[in-house]
Amino acid sequence: MQCKHFYITWDSKIPNGCRQFGIQCKDLPSKVVAQAGQGECNGFEAKKKPESKDVKLDLNRSDLW
Repeated sequence: MQCKHFYITWDSKIPNGCRQFGIQCKDLPSKVVAQAGQGECNGFEAKKKPESKDVKLDLNRSDLW
């Protein structure tokens, strides 16, 4: 689930997908790749984490009201 190629499908019978390998499956795609004899998934790329914005909103500002 931490791979950027992983996605959730709209089909409840096969809810998980992998864009790298073009598969949709009930289990996690990384498990399907491992069971197919490929070992660890070599298409894994970590998702980019969003930058946190430490901007605090001042509710006492007059322009907000």
